[in-house]
Amino acid sequence: MKRTFIYIVTAAVAFASCDGYRPEEILLPRNEISLTIKGVDQIIYDENTWQLGFNDKKNEFRVVDDKVSEWFLFRCETMPSSEGQKIKGDIEYTTDTDIKTQEGLTYSVEKISQDGLVWLWNDDKDIGAVIKIL
Repeated sequence: MKRTFIYIVTAAVAFASCDGYRPEEILLPRNEISLTIKGVDQIIYDENTWQLGFNDKKNEFRVVDDKVSEWFLFRCETMPSSEGQKIKGDIEYTTDTDIKTQEGLTYSVEKISQDGLVWLWNDDKDIGAVIKIL
């Protein structure tokens, strides 16, 4: 009986620690500028009703709707330039009721397209962002 209990507890701990969020499933299939946290879309850019901005002095990427009610900002210490690169960055974004900030996280550059899209992933917080180098 004790052995069965140990197996059940071990399986429960292993299952609870495996969240299943992987960039291959959550981030890389995307072709649009977006922000996803723990598998949930927070922001999806629509070129008809959203604007993009970039501040090269701050390495800051801005994605903002025309009403300025929904947005996300990504600031990084260095510009993303190659796949596999690790960069420190801060992200700030709106929710339905709040403004959230995640600072000092390390993101991996998962992919860079010919037209300047950059797929970024933070494994600790399961944050995926697709930004565009303007």
